[in-house]
Amino acid sequence: MSYAHTEVAQIAAISSNRCIGKNNELPWHISADLQHFKSMTTKENDSKIQGIVIMGRKTFESMGSKPLPKRVSFIVTTQMDYAETKGLTDSSNAYVVHNLDDALTQAASLAHGAHLDTIWVIGGERVFSDALMYTDRIELTHVNTDIADGDAFYPELPERFKVADESEQMHDEKSDLSFKFTTYKVETDK
Repeated sequence: MSYAHTEVAQIAAISSNRCIGKNNELPWHISADLQHFKSMTTKENDSKIQGIVIMGRKTFESMGSKPLPKRVSFIVTTQMDYAETKGLTDSSNAYVVHNLDDALTQAASLAHGAHLDTIWVIGGERVFSDALMYTDRIELTHVNTDIADGDAFYPELPERFKVADESEQMHDEKSDLSFKFTTYKVETDK
């Protein structure tokens, strides 16, 4: 599928009932998952841009309204004055766009120039749903818990996505939660 010869990948941590957020925050804190996210979305290279992420406004705000280190952030919002109100007009590592298509087009162009082969879609719920049709790979951390009062959920995976790789079940001592990393790829006809 890919977008302008650049892989589009999604990354998220989801509960057993597909919850990804509660009150605009992650419903848990698992250090290994945060490290996994960082290592997946950052590619060490000589360029000052080591990763490209696309997210919605609420996801950006849940991270303190600051771009992720060493990565360029594309923030999708319908608020036309968002860049001005957040002081992002002169930022070289955060771009405000008003639809997913613009985010993907600009991110693919930037990825090509920075020699990055993957654009990461990192949330939230609506951006994940809208981006599924362009997505080649999905990296999910399956957290073995139910979040009864969550308010953001990961979409059901279309049937074309099949498990390509899976880690062992792991356990986070601090949160007392079990989790595993799973890679899904689009199954292509052989």
